[in-house]
Amino acid sequence: MSVDRQFMRLFVARYRSGLVLVAIASVMLNVLVFAGSAYMLLVYDSVLPSRSVPTLIGLFGMLLLVYAFQSVFEAIRNEALLGIANGVHDDLFEAVHYATVTRPLRAGADKGDGLQFTRDLDSIHTFLAGQGPVALIDLPWVITFMIVLFALHWWLGVTALVGVVVMATIAIISNRRTQAGSRELANITGRRSAAALSEIRFAESALAMGMQERLVARTASWETNFIDAQSYLSRTVSRLGGASKAFRMLLQSLILSVGALLVIDGKASGGVILASSVLSGRALAPVDQAIANWRGLVAARTGWGRIAQAIATFRKPPARGVTLERPSSELSVRDIWVAPPGTQRFTLSGISFTLTPGQVLAVIGPSAAGKTTLVRAILGIWKPNRGEVRLDGATLDQWEPETLGGYFGYVPQTVDLVDGTIGQNIARFDPDATSQGIVAAARAAGIHEVILALPDGYETPVSAGAVELSAGQRQRVGLARALYGDPFLLVLDEANSNLDTAGDTALANAVAGVRARGGIVIMITHRPATLGPSTHLAVINGGRMVDFGPREEVMQRMQAQQTANQVPQGALDSSTPAKEPTA
Repeated sequence: MSVDRQFMRLFVARYRSGLVLVAIASVMLNVLVFAGSAYMLLVYDSVLPSRSVPTLIGLFGMLLLVYAFQSVFEAIRNEALLGIANGVHDDLFEAVHYATVTRPLRAGADKGDGLQFTRDLDSIHTFLAGQGPVALIDLPWVITFMIVLFALHWWLGVTALVGVVVMATIAIISNRRTQAGSRELANITGRRSAAALSEIRFAESALAMGMQERLVARTASWETNFIDAQSYLSRTVSRLGGASKAFRMLLQSLILSVGALLVIDGKASGGVILASSVLSGRALAPVDQAIANWRGLVAARTGWGRIAQAIATFRKPPARGVTLERPSSELSVRDIWVAPPGTQRFTLSGISFTLTPGQVLAVIGPSAAGKTTLVRAILGIWKPNRGEVRLDGATLDQWEPETLGGYFGYVPQTVDLVDGTIGQNIARFDPDATSQGIVAAARAAGIHEVILALPDGYETPVSAGAVELSAGQRQRVGLARALYGDPFLLVLDEANSNLDTAGDTALANAVAGVRARGGIVIMITHRPATLGPSTHLAVINGGRMVDFGPREEVMQRMQAQQTANQVPQGALDSSTPAKEPTA
Protein backbone atom coordinates (compact mmCIF):
# COMPACT_ATOMS: atom_id res chain seq x y z
CA MET A 1 0.00 0.00 0.00
CA SER A 2 1.34 3.44 -0.94
CA VAL A 3 2.28 5.95 1.74
CA ASP A 4 -0.49 8.41 0.82
CA ARG A 5 -3.13 5.67 1.06
CA GLN A 6 -1.83 4.65 4.47
CA PHE A 7 -2.16 8.26 5.61
CA MET A 8 -5.64 8.43 4.11
CA ARG A 9 -6.75 5.37 6.08
CA LEU A 10 -5.36 6.84 9.29
CA PHE A 11 -7.23 10.10 8.82
CA VAL A 12 -10.46 8.36 7.82
CA ALA A 13 -10.25 6.39 11.07
CA ARG A 14 -9.48 9.55 13.06
CA TYR A 15 -12.39 11.54 11.64
CA ARG A 16 -14.85 8.66 11.36
CA SER A 17 -17.48 10.38 13.52
CA GLY A 18 -17.35 13.56 11.43
CA LEU A 19 -17.51 11.59 8.19
CA VAL A 20 -20.52 9.61 9.48
CA LEU A 21 -22.27 12.90 10.29
CA VAL A 22 -21.51 14.17 6.78
CA ALA A 23 -22.85 10.93 5.29
CA ILE A 24 -26.10 11.09 7.29
CA ALA A 25 -26.64 14.75 6.40
CA SER A 26 -25.96 13.95 2.74
CA VAL A 27 -28.49 11.12 2.74
CA MET A 28 -31.16 13.38 4.24
CA LEU A 29 -30.37 16.21 1.82
CA ASN A 30 -30.59 14.00 -1.25
CA VAL A 31 -33.78 12.35 -0.04
CA LEU A 32 -35.35 15.74 0.56
CA VAL A 33 -34.47 16.76 -2.99
CA PHE A 34 -37.34 14.56 -4.17
CA ALA A 35 -39.75 16.85 -2.34
CA GLY A 36 -39.49 19.56 -5.00
CA SER A 37 -40.18 17.12 -7.81
CA ALA A 38 -43.02 15.47 -5.90
CA TYR A 39 -44.55 18.89 -5.20
CA MET A 40 -44.55 19.82 -8.90
CA LEU A 41 -45.97 16.44 -9.84
CA LEU A 42 -48.82 16.74 -7.33
CA VAL A 43 -49.58 20.36 -8.24
CA TYR A 44 -49.87 19.66 -11.96
CA ASP A 45 -51.51 16.25 -11.70
CA SER A 46 -53.75 16.73 -8.64
CA VAL A 47 -54.18 20.34 -7.54
CA LEU A 48 -54.78 21.93 -10.93
CA PRO A 49 -57.33 19.34 -12.13
CA SER A 50 -59.22 19.48 -8.78
CA ARG A 51 -58.72 23.25 -8.29
CA SER A 52 -58.29 22.52 -4.56
CA VAL A 53 -56.76 25.54 -2.79
CA PRO A 54 -56.56 23.82 0.65
CA THR A 55 -54.59 20.97 -0.94
CA LEU A 56 -52.21 23.48 -2.52
CA ILE A 57 -51.76 25.30 0.81
CA GLY A 58 -51.13 22.01 2.63
CA LEU A 59 -48.61 20.86 0.05
CA PHE A 60 -46.85 24.23 0.13
CA GLY A 61 -46.67 24.15 3.94
CA MET A 62 -45.08 20.71 3.84
CA LEU A 63 -42.65 21.97 1.20
CA LEU A 64 -41.62 24.86 3.43
CA LEU A 65 -40.96 22.41 6.27
CA VAL A 66 -38.88 20.24 3.95
CA TYR A 67 -36.81 23.21 2.81
CA ALA A 68 -36.26 24.25 6.44
CA PHE A 69 -34.91 20.79 7.25
CA GLN A 70 -32.83 20.92 4.07
CA SER A 71 -31.24 24.16 5.24
CA VAL A 72 -30.46 22.64 8.63
CA PHE A 73 -28.87 19.52 7.15
CA GLU A 74 -26.89 21.64 4.69
CA ALA A 75 -25.50 23.69 7.57
CA ILE A 76 -24.67 20.53 9.54
CA ARG A 77 -22.81 19.01 6.59
CA ASN A 78 -20.87 22.18 5.81
CA GLU A 79 -19.91 22.66 9.47
CA ALA A 80 -18.79 19.03 9.74
CA LEU A 81 -16.67 19.34 6.59
CA LEU A 82 -15.14 22.56 7.89
CA GLY A 83 -14.33 20.85 11.19
CA ILE A 84 -12.65 17.99 9.32
CA ALA A 85 -10.69 20.47 7.17
CA ASN A 86 -9.50 22.42 10.22
CA GLY A 87 -8.67 19.22 12.09
CA VAL A 88 -6.63 17.80 9.21
CA HIS A 89 -4.75 21.11 8.93
CA ASP A 90 -3.99 21.19 12.65
CA ASP A 91 -2.93 17.54 12.71
CA LEU A 92 -0.60 17.93 9.74
CA PHE A 93 0.81 21.39 10.39
CA GLU A 94 3.57 20.45 12.84
CA ALA A 95 4.75 17.48 10.75
CA VAL A 96 4.60 19.52 7.52
CA HIS A 97 6.50 22.42 9.11
CA TYR A 98 9.12 20.01 10.47
CA ALA A 99 9.53 18.45 7.02
CA THR A 100 9.77 21.92 5.43
CA VAL A 101 12.60 23.11 7.69
CA THR A 102 14.35 19.72 7.87
CA ARG A 103 14.42 18.87 4.17
CA PRO A 104 17.21 21.35 3.23
CA LEU A 105 19.35 20.01 6.11
CA ARG A 106 18.98 16.36 5.06
CA ALA A 107 18.33 16.37 1.32
CA GLY A 108 19.69 19.73 0.24
CA ALA A 109 17.80 22.77 -0.97
CA ASP A 110 15.29 22.20 -3.75
CA LYS A 111 14.92 24.39 -6.84
CA GLY A 112 11.91 26.25 -5.44
CA ASP A 113 11.44 28.48 -2.44
CA GLY A 114 11.15 25.54 -0.04
CA LEU A 115 7.48 26.22 0.77
CA GLN A 116 5.88 23.61 -1.50
CA PHE A 117 4.72 21.44 1.43
CA THR A 118 3.06 24.48 3.04
CA ARG A 119 1.25 25.29 -0.19
CA ASP A 120 0.16 21.66 -0.47
CA LEU A 121 -1.34 21.83 3.02
CA ASP A 122 -3.18 25.02 2.07
CA SER A 123 -4.56 23.31 -1.05
CA ILE A 124 -5.85 20.39 1.02
CA HIS A 125 -7.52 22.70 3.54
CA THR A 126 -9.07 24.87 0.81
CA PHE A 127 -10.48 21.84 -0.98
CA LEU A 128 -11.88 20.17 2.15
CA ALA A 129 -13.49 23.41 3.33
CA GLY A 130 -15.02 24.15 -0.11
CA GLN A 131 -17.68 22.58 -2.30
CA GLY A 132 -15.42 19.95 -3.84
CA PRO A 133 -16.14 17.25 -1.22
CA VAL A 134 -19.87 18.00 -1.46
CA ALA A 135 -19.80 17.23 -5.19
CA LEU A 136 -17.92 13.97 -4.62
CA ILE A 137 -20.28 12.93 -1.80
CA ASP A 138 -23.34 13.58 -3.96
CA LEU A 139 -21.98 11.77 -7.04
CA PRO A 140 -23.27 8.29 -6.02
CA TRP A 141 -26.78 9.74 -5.78
CA VAL A 142 -26.75 10.21 -9.54
CA ILE A 143 -27.60 6.50 -9.77
CA THR A 144 -30.64 6.95 -7.51
CA PHE A 145 -31.96 9.85 -9.57
CA MET A 146 -31.40 7.84 -12.75
CA ILE A 147 -33.46 4.95 -11.35
CA VAL A 148 -36.33 7.33 -10.54
CA LEU A 149 -36.20 8.78 -14.07
CA PHE A 150 -36.32 5.28 -15.54
CA ALA A 151 -39.31 4.59 -13.29
CA LEU A 152 -41.12 7.63 -14.69
CA HIS A 153 -40.43 6.43 -18.24
CA TRP A 154 -37.55 4.57 -19.78
CA TRP A 155 -37.07 7.20 -22.52
CA LEU A 156 -36.49 9.83 -19.81
CA GLY A 157 -33.98 7.52 -18.14
CA VAL A 158 -32.11 6.81 -21.38
CA THR A 159 -31.89 10.52 -22.21
CA ALA A 160 -30.50 11.34 -18.76
CA LEU A 161 -28.10 8.39 -18.91
CA VAL A 162 -26.62 9.63 -22.17
CA GLY A 163 -26.15 13.03 -20.55
CA VAL A 164 -24.35 11.53 -17.56
CA VAL A 165 -22.03 9.55 -19.85
CA VAL A 166 -21.16 12.69 -21.84
CA MET A 167 -20.47 14.72 -18.69
CA ALA A 168 -18.40 11.90 -17.18
CA THR A 169 -16.33 11.89 -20.36
CA ILE A 170 -15.78 15.63 -19.96
CA ALA A 171 -14.66 15.01 -16.36
CA ILE A 172 -12.12 12.36 -17.44
CA ILE A 173 -10.70 14.67 -20.10
CA SER A 174 -10.51 17.46 -17.53
CA ASN A 175 -8.59 15.19 -15.13
CA ARG A 176 -6.03 14.21 -17.74
CA ARG A 177 -5.41 17.75 -18.90
CA THR A 178 -5.20 19.37 -15.48
CA GLN A 179 -3.13 16.81 -13.56
CA ALA A 180 0.13 17.36 -15.40
CA GLY A 181 -0.55 21.09 -15.66
CA SER A 182 -1.08 21.38 -11.90
CA ARG A 183 2.26 19.69 -11.17
CA GLU A 184 4.05 21.97 -13.60
CA LEU A 185 2.37 25.05 -12.13
CA ALA A 186 3.38 24.05 -8.59
CA ASN A 187 7.01 23.62 -9.69
CA ILE A 188 7.07 26.94 -11.53
CA THR A 189 5.41 28.74 -8.60
CA GLY A 190 8.09 27.53 -6.21
CA ARG A 191 11.00 28.52 -8.47
CA ARG A 192 9.36 31.86 -9.25
CA SER A 193 9.05 32.63 -5.53
CA ALA A 194 12.64 31.56 -4.91
CA ALA A 195 13.87 33.91 -7.64
CA ALA A 196 11.86 36.80 -6.19
CA LEU A 197 13.16 36.17 -2.66
CA SER A 198 16.72 36.02 -3.95
CA GLU A 199 16.26 39.36 -5.70
CA ILE A 200 14.84 40.91 -2.53
CA ARG A 201 17.84 39.75 -0.48
CA PHE A 202 20.18 41.19 -3.10
CA ALA A 203 18.23 44.46 -3.46
CA GLU A 204 20.81 46.74 -1.79
CA SER A 205 23.75 45.44 -3.78
CA ALA A 206 21.71 45.43 -6.98
CA LEU A 207 20.78 49.09 -6.54
CA ALA A 208 24.32 50.09 -5.65
CA MET A 209 25.86 48.32 -8.63
CA GLY A 210 23.19 49.11 -11.24
CA MET A 211 21.99 45.52 -11.57
CA GLN A 212 18.25 45.94 -10.96
CA GLU A 213 17.06 45.96 -14.56
CA ARG A 214 19.25 42.98 -15.45
CA LEU A 215 17.93 41.00 -12.50
CA VAL A 216 14.35 41.88 -13.42
CA ALA A 217 15.02 40.66 -16.96
CA ARG A 218 16.58 37.49 -15.56
CA THR A 219 13.60 36.65 -13.36
CA ALA A 220 10.99 37.76 -15.91
CA SER A 221 11.26 34.39 -17.62
CA TRP A 222 9.78 32.70 -14.54
CA GLU A 223 6.89 35.16 -14.62
CA THR A 224 6.25 34.29 -18.25
CA ASN A 225 6.35 30.57 -17.49
CA PHE A 226 3.99 31.09 -14.55
CA ILE A 227 1.48 33.04 -16.65
CA ASP A 228 1.63 30.42 -19.40
CA ALA A 229 1.05 27.53 -16.98
CA GLN A 230 -1.67 29.42 -15.09
CA SER A 231 -3.39 30.39 -18.35
CA TYR A 232 -3.29 26.82 -19.63
CA LEU A 233 -4.95 25.49 -16.49
CA SER A 234 -7.51 28.28 -16.30
CA ARG A 235 -8.33 27.93 -20.00
CA THR A 236 -8.71 24.16 -19.69
CA VAL A 237 -10.92 24.32 -16.63
CA SER A 238 -13.06 27.18 -17.92
CA ARG A 239 -13.57 25.64 -21.37
CA LEU A 240 -14.45 22.20 -20.08
CA GLY A 241 -16.53 23.69 -17.28
CA GLY A 242 -18.38 25.91 -19.74
CA ALA A 243 -18.98 22.98 -22.07
CA SER A 244 -20.31 20.94 -19.17
CA LYS A 245 -22.67 23.69 -18.01
CA ALA A 246 -23.97 24.35 -21.52
CA PHE A 247 -24.54 20.64 -22.12
CA ARG A 248 -26.41 20.29 -18.82
CA MET A 249 -28.78 23.10 -19.79
CA LEU A 250 -29.23 21.54 -23.22
CA LEU A 251 -29.95 18.18 -21.64
CA GLN A 252 -32.66 19.63 -19.39
CA SER A 253 -34.31 21.15 -22.44
CA LEU A 254 -33.96 17.83 -24.25
CA ILE A 255 -35.65 16.00 -21.37
CA LEU A 256 -38.46 18.56 -21.43
CA SER A 257 -38.83 17.86 -25.16
CA VAL A 258 -38.88 14.10 -24.62
CA GLY A 259 -41.42 14.57 -21.84
CA ALA A 260 -43.58 16.72 -24.12
CA LEU A 261 -43.52 14.01 -26.78
CA LEU A 262 -44.57 11.46 -24.18
CA VAL A 263 -47.47 13.70 -23.08
CA ILE A 264 -48.55 14.20 -26.68
CA ASP A 265 -48.43 10.44 -27.14
CA GLY A 266 -50.49 10.00 -23.96
CA LYS A 267 -47.72 8.11 -22.11
CA ALA A 268 -47.03 10.71 -19.43
CA SER A 269 -48.69 13.58 -17.59
CA GLY A 270 -47.73 17.26 -17.49
CA GLY A 271 -46.43 16.85 -13.96
CA VAL A 272 -44.01 14.19 -15.14
CA ILE A 273 -42.44 16.67 -17.55
CA LEU A 274 -41.58 19.17 -14.82
CA ALA A 275 -40.62 16.53 -12.26
CA SER A 276 -38.27 14.81 -14.71
CA SER A 277 -36.67 18.15 -15.62
CA VAL A 278 -35.96 18.93 -11.97
CA LEU A 279 -34.66 15.42 -11.28
CA SER A 280 -32.38 15.43 -14.32
CA GLY A 281 -30.94 18.76 -13.26
CA ARG A 282 -30.34 17.41 -9.76
CA ALA A 283 -28.81 14.22 -11.16
CA LEU A 284 -26.33 16.15 -13.30
CA ALA A 285 -25.50 18.85 -10.73
CA PRO A 286 -22.90 16.75 -8.82
CA VAL A 287 -21.11 15.91 -12.09
CA ASP A 288 -21.14 19.58 -13.05
CA GLN A 289 -19.83 20.61 -9.61
CA ALA A 290 -17.12 17.93 -9.74
CA ILE A 291 -15.86 19.33 -13.04
CA ALA A 292 -15.94 22.88 -11.65
CA ASN A 293 -13.89 21.79 -8.60
CA TRP A 294 -11.63 19.40 -10.47
CA ARG A 295 -8.61 21.66 -10.34
CA GLY A 296 -8.87 21.92 -6.56
CA LEU A 297 -9.29 18.15 -6.31
CA VAL A 298 -6.19 17.51 -8.42
CA ALA A 299 -4.14 20.03 -6.40
CA ALA A 300 -5.31 18.53 -3.10
CA ARG A 301 -4.67 14.95 -4.25
CA THR A 302 -1.20 15.79 -5.58
CA GLY A 303 -0.40 17.77 -2.44
CA TRP A 304 -1.61 14.93 -0.23
CA GLY A 305 0.77 12.52 -1.93
CA ARG A 306 3.70 14.93 -1.58
CA ILE A 307 2.93 15.64 2.09
CA ALA A 308 2.53 11.96 2.94
CA GLN A 309 5.87 11.16 1.33
CA ALA A 310 7.57 14.13 3.01
CA ILE A 311 6.28 13.23 6.47
CA ALA A 312 7.36 9.62 6.00
CA THR A 313 10.82 10.70 4.83
CA PHE A 314 11.44 13.58 7.24
CA ARG A 315 9.61 12.25 10.26
CA LYS A 316 10.31 13.85 13.62
CA PRO A 317 12.07 11.34 15.88
CA PRO A 318 9.92 9.97 18.71
CA ALA A 319 10.32 11.42 22.19
CA ARG A 320 12.84 9.62 24.36
CA GLY A 321 11.73 8.04 27.60
CA VAL A 322 15.03 8.68 29.42
CA THR A 323 16.40 12.21 29.77
CA LEU A 324 20.18 12.52 29.98
CA GLU A 325 21.91 14.94 32.31
CA ARG A 326 23.39 18.18 31.05
CA PRO A 327 26.76 17.43 29.36
CA SER A 328 29.73 18.55 31.42
CA SER A 329 32.82 16.47 30.76
CA GLU A 330 33.73 15.91 27.10
CA LEU A 331 33.13 16.62 23.42
CA SER A 332 34.43 13.83 21.20
CA VAL A 333 34.54 13.87 17.39
CA ARG A 334 35.27 10.38 16.07
CA ASP A 335 36.36 9.88 12.45
CA ILE A 336 33.57 11.89 10.85
CA TRP A 337 33.09 12.11 7.09
CA VAL A 338 30.58 14.69 5.92
CA ALA A 339 29.03 15.46 2.53
CA PRO A 340 26.60 18.39 2.16
CA PRO A 341 22.95 17.26 2.05
CA GLY A 342 21.89 16.14 -1.40
CA THR A 343 25.45 15.61 -2.64
CA GLN A 344 27.96 12.74 -2.76
CA ARG A 345 31.11 14.88 -2.48
CA PHE A 346 32.83 14.84 0.91
CA THR A 347 33.88 18.23 2.22
CA LEU A 348 35.17 16.77 5.48
CA SER A 349 37.17 13.53 5.73
CA GLY A 350 38.27 11.53 8.76
CA ILE A 351 38.21 14.24 11.44
CA SER A 352 38.84 13.14 15.04
CA PHE A 353 39.61 15.05 18.23
CA THR A 354 38.48 15.39 21.84
CA LEU A 355 37.93 18.52 23.95
CA THR A 356 37.36 18.80 27.69
CA PRO A 357 35.88 21.60 29.85
CA GLY A 358 37.86 24.80 29.84
CA GLN A 359 39.44 24.17 26.44
CA VAL A 360 39.09 26.59 23.54
CA LEU A 361 39.75 25.25 20.05
CA ALA A 362 40.56 27.67 17.22
CA VAL A 363 40.00 26.17 13.77
CA ILE A 364 42.00 27.77 10.97
CA GLY A 365 42.54 27.04 7.31
CA PRO A 366 41.93 28.48 3.85
CA SER A 367 38.49 29.23 2.45
CA ALA A 368 36.41 26.17 1.48
CA ALA A 369 38.65 23.95 3.60
CA GLY A 370 35.65 22.45 5.46
CA LYS A 371 35.67 24.54 8.64
CA THR A 372 31.97 25.48 8.54
CA THR A 373 31.09 21.89 7.61
CA LEU A 374 32.89 20.80 10.78
CA VAL A 375 30.84 23.02 13.10
CA ARG A 376 27.60 22.03 11.34
CA ALA A 377 28.41 18.39 11.99
CA ILE A 378 29.36 19.05 15.62
CA LEU A 379 26.10 20.91 16.25
CA GLY A 380 24.00 18.24 14.55
CA ILE A 381 22.90 20.52 11.71
CA TRP A 382 24.35 18.09 9.17
CA LYS A 383 24.57 14.39 9.98
CA PRO A 384 27.94 12.74 9.28
CA ASN A 385 27.90 10.07 6.58
CA ARG A 386 30.33 8.12 8.73
CA GLY A 387 31.64 8.55 12.26
CA GLU A 388 29.94 10.23 15.17
CA VAL A 389 29.93 13.20 17.50
CA ARG A 390 29.50 12.46 21.21
CA LEU A 391 28.88 14.53 24.32
CA ASP A 392 29.87 12.84 27.57
CA GLY A 393 29.96 9.56 25.65
CA ALA A 394 26.44 9.86 24.17
CA THR A 395 25.67 10.53 20.52
CA LEU A 396 23.72 13.69 19.76
CA ASP A 397 20.54 11.82 18.82
CA GLN A 398 20.23 10.52 22.38
CA TRP A 399 19.00 13.97 23.42
CA GLU A 400 15.77 15.66 22.45
CA PRO A 401 16.67 18.28 19.78
CA GLU A 402 15.15 21.16 21.74
CA THR A 403 16.92 20.07 24.93
CA LEU A 404 20.24 19.58 23.16
CA GLY A 405 19.95 23.02 21.55
CA GLY A 406 19.82 24.56 25.01
CA TYR A 407 23.30 23.18 25.69
CA PHE A 408 24.71 24.78 22.53
CA GLY A 409 25.48 28.36 21.64
CA TYR A 410 26.08 29.20 17.98
CA VAL A 411 27.05 32.36 16.15
CA PRO A 412 27.04 31.66 12.37
CA GLN A 413 28.88 33.70 9.76
CA THR A 414 25.71 35.63 9.00
CA VAL A 415 23.58 36.41 12.04
CA ASP A 416 19.83 36.34 11.36
CA LEU A 417 17.34 37.71 13.86
CA VAL A 418 13.66 36.82 14.10
CA ASP A 419 10.86 39.38 13.96
CA GLY A 420 10.35 40.39 17.61
CA THR A 421 12.14 42.36 20.30
CA ILE A 422 15.84 42.31 21.08
CA GLY A 423 15.08 40.69 24.41
CA GLN A 424 13.05 37.92 22.77
CA ASN A 425 15.84 37.24 20.28
CA ILE A 426 18.44 37.01 23.02
CA ALA A 427 16.18 34.64 24.99
CA ARG A 428 15.68 32.45 21.90
CA PHE A 429 11.96 33.19 22.27
CA ASP A 430 11.84 31.05 25.39
CA PRO A 431 8.42 31.74 27.03
CA ASP A 432 9.94 30.96 30.45
CA ALA A 433 12.90 33.30 30.02
CA THR A 434 13.70 35.57 32.95
CA SER A 435 14.90 39.15 32.79
CA GLN A 436 17.97 38.18 34.81
CA GLY A 437 18.92 35.52 32.26
CA ILE A 438 18.49 37.88 29.31
CA VAL A 439 20.50 40.68 30.91
CA ALA A 440 23.21 38.23 32.02
CA ALA A 441 23.62 36.99 28.43
CA ALA A 442 23.79 40.56 27.13
CA ARG A 443 26.40 41.50 29.74
CA ALA A 444 28.44 38.42 28.86
CA ALA A 445 28.39 39.57 25.21
CA GLY A 446 29.33 43.12 26.22
CA ILE A 447 26.23 44.64 24.62
CA HIS A 448 24.11 45.51 27.65
CA GLU A 449 24.95 49.22 27.56
CA VAL A 450 24.47 49.35 23.78
CA ILE A 451 20.97 47.90 24.17
CA LEU A 452 20.10 50.36 26.91
CA ALA A 453 21.02 53.22 24.57
CA LEU A 454 18.35 52.10 22.07
CA PRO A 455 14.96 53.91 22.19
CA ASP A 456 13.14 51.02 23.95
CA GLY A 457 16.09 49.10 25.33
CA TYR A 458 15.42 45.37 25.40
CA GLU A 459 11.89 45.99 24.09
CA THR A 460 13.21 47.55 20.88
CA PRO A 461 11.51 45.75 17.98
CA VAL A 462 13.59 44.34 15.16
CA SER A 463 12.41 43.02 11.81
CA ALA A 464 13.42 39.71 10.30
CA GLY A 465 16.30 41.40 8.48
CA ALA A 466 17.22 43.46 11.57
CA VAL A 467 17.92 46.49 9.38
CA GLU A 468 17.39 48.61 12.50
CA LEU A 469 20.81 47.43 13.78
CA SER A 470 24.27 47.71 12.31
CA ALA A 471 26.10 44.56 11.21
CA GLY A 472 28.28 44.71 14.31
CA GLN A 473 25.25 45.13 16.60
CA ARG A 474 23.51 42.17 14.96
CA GLN A 475 26.60 40.05 15.48
CA ARG A 476 26.84 40.98 19.16
CA VAL A 477 23.11 40.34 19.70
CA GLY A 478 23.75 36.96 18.06
CA LEU A 479 26.59 36.40 20.52
CA ALA A 480 24.29 37.26 23.44
CA ARG A 481 21.72 34.81 22.08
CA ALA A 482 24.43 32.14 21.87
CA LEU A 483 25.48 32.79 25.47
CA TYR A 484 21.90 32.70 26.82
CA GLY A 485 21.44 29.89 29.32
CA ASP A 486 25.19 29.31 29.83
CA PRO A 487 25.62 26.65 27.11
CA PHE A 488 28.16 23.87 27.56
CA LEU A 489 29.44 24.25 23.98
CA LEU A 490 29.87 27.62 22.28
CA VAL A 491 30.60 27.58 18.53
CA LEU A 492 31.72 30.79 16.81
CA ASP A 493 31.93 30.73 13.03
CA GLU A 494 33.89 33.91 12.23
CA ALA A 495 31.83 35.70 14.88
CA ASN A 496 34.19 38.70 14.75
CA SER A 497 33.84 39.47 11.02
CA ASN A 498 31.88 42.69 11.69
CA LEU A 499 33.28 43.64 15.09
CA ASP A 500 35.40 46.66 15.95
CA THR A 501 38.09 46.72 18.61
CA ALA A 502 35.54 46.97 21.41
CA GLY A 503 33.63 44.07 19.88
CA ASP A 504 36.78 41.95 19.66
CA THR A 505 37.45 42.64 23.33
CA ALA A 506 33.88 41.70 24.27
CA LEU A 507 34.18 38.48 22.24
CA ALA A 508 37.45 37.56 23.95
CA ASN A 509 35.89 38.25 27.36
CA ALA A 510 32.88 36.09 26.46
CA VAL A 511 35.15 33.21 25.45
CA ALA A 512 37.14 33.60 28.67
CA GLY A 513 33.89 33.54 30.66
CA VAL A 514 32.75 30.28 29.04
CA ARG A 515 36.15 28.75 29.68
CA ALA A 516 36.13 29.88 33.32
CA ARG A 517 32.76 28.23 34.05
CA GLY A 518 33.84 24.90 32.53
CA GLY A 519 32.42 25.19 29.03
CA ILE A 520 34.00 24.33 25.67
CA VAL A 521 34.51 26.82 22.86
CA ILE A 522 35.15 26.14 19.17
CA MET A 523 35.85 29.18 17.03
CA ILE A 524 36.60 29.48 13.35
CA THR A 525 38.69 32.48 12.51
CA HIS A 526 40.88 34.10 9.88
CA ARG A 527 42.10 36.84 12.22
CA PRO A 528 45.21 36.07 14.32
CA ALA A 529 44.05 38.57 16.95
CA THR A 530 41.33 36.15 18.04
CA LEU A 531 43.70 33.25 18.69
CA GLY A 532 44.61 34.71 22.06
CA PRO A 533 41.86 32.95 24.13
CA SER A 534 42.45 29.58 22.44
CA THR A 535 44.11 26.67 24.21
CA HIS A 536 44.16 24.36 21.19
CA LEU A 537 44.57 24.84 17.47
CA ALA A 538 43.27 22.77 14.56
CA VAL A 539 44.43 23.28 10.99
CA ILE A 540 42.05 22.08 8.26
CA ASN A 541 42.89 21.96 4.58
CA GLY A 542 41.08 20.15 1.79
CA GLY A 543 38.54 18.72 4.20
CA ARG A 544 41.18 17.03 6.38
CA MET A 545 42.73 17.94 9.68
CA VAL A 546 46.42 18.42 8.97
CA ASP A 547 47.38 19.36 12.53
CA PHE A 548 45.81 19.46 15.98
CA GLY A 549 47.11 20.04 19.48
CA PRO A 550 47.91 22.69 22.08
CA ARG A 551 48.12 26.09 20.45
CA GLU A 552 51.79 26.79 21.07
CA GLU A 553 52.88 23.37 19.82
CA VAL A 554 50.85 23.63 16.63
CA MET A 555 52.07 27.15 15.94
CA GLN A 556 55.69 26.03 16.42
CA ARG A 557 55.17 23.16 13.96
CA MET A 558 53.54 25.52 11.47
CA GLN A 559 56.39 28.01 11.75
CA ALA A 560 58.98 25.25 11.35
CA GLN A 561 57.22 23.88 8.27
CA GLN A 562 56.88 27.35 6.79
CA THR A 563 60.53 27.96 7.29
CA ALA A 564 61.43 24.61 5.76
CA ASN A 565 59.11 24.77 2.77
CA GLN A 566 58.77 28.52 2.37
CA VAL A 567 55.05 28.15 1.69
CA PRO A 568 52.13 30.15 3.08
CA GLN A 569 50.42 28.84 6.17
CA GLY A 570 47.18 28.16 4.27
CA ALA A 571 48.97 25.82 1.86
CA LEU A 572 49.85 23.27 4.55
CA ASP A 573 48.64 19.79 3.71
CA SER A 574 49.19 16.25 4.92
CA SER A 575 51.31 13.90 2.87
CA THR A 576 49.05 10.88 3.27
CA PRO A 577 45.60 11.34 1.76
CA ALA A 578 42.65 9.80 3.57
CA LYS A 579 40.69 7.06 1.84
CA GLU A 580 37.12 8.18 1.22
CA PRO A 581 34.18 5.86 1.92
CA THR A 582 31.11 5.77 -0.29
CA ALA A 583 28.74 8.63 0.55
